[in-house]
Amino acid sequence: MTAVLRLPRPLRREEHIVVPAARPRAAIATDAGAVIGPLAIFSVIAVFLASLLLAGFHSVLVDGQFEVDRLQRRLDTGQEQAQVLRVEVARLESPDRILEVAQGRLGMVPPPERLYLATFLPGDPAQPVPAPVGNPFGILHR
Repeated sequence: MTAVLRLPRPLRREEHIVVPAARPRAAIATDAGAVIGPLAIFSVIAVFLASLLLAGFHSVLVDGQFEVDRLQRRLDTGQEQAQVLRVEVARLESPDRILEVAQGRLGMVPPPERLYLATFLPGDPAQPVPAPVGNPFGILHR
């Protein structure tokens, strides 16, 4: 059983609820187009700017790689030149080459006999170092 505690009161003229008129479907589609249009333009611009930024970064990377390749070529060339110079130094320091240049270009000849000097060990009591004869700082006569 249902009990009604109070009766509904009648509405006055000022209290009537105003319901807006229904909008036609074309107006609803126009509103959706008004939202989708700027969103599409913003998306296209964002993709374009992202592509431009990506191309800029790629350009910087390619430029850096060219610099690294140039430095690597310089390093390889320098190492090759150093190796060539090491071989040239070894050839020029060869005793046979020095003897050949001394005899040929400089006109030097080997001595007929070799003169060996006696060695003295400092502090050896068996062979003391002899004192110099005469004035060792004067003019030498041979």
